[in-house]
Amino acid sequence: MNCQDLLEQLSEYLDRETREELCREIEEHLDKCTDCRIIVDQTRKTILLYQADQQIELTGLMTASARLQSVLVREYRDDNESPVD
Repeated sequence: MNCQDLLEQLSEYLDRETREELCREIEEHLDKCTDCRIIVDQTRKTILLYQADQQIELTGLMTASARLQSVLVREYRDDNESPVD
């Protein structure tokens, strides 16, 4: 089992639709591979959030986006007002 094999079987593994032998191979790979463990963990969390149908609070992200936009507008305006040599 390598990372590509795991990614190809990930859906079946998470749905517990794979045969026992393949699950064991995947779990052995996960014991050794941090990258794949992260992918499996993040995928599981994404599925749980989706299944829970929770609304995610994005207030902080929206505030940061608005601040970034205002800074960009100000910088763009300042650049266009500077004298040309």
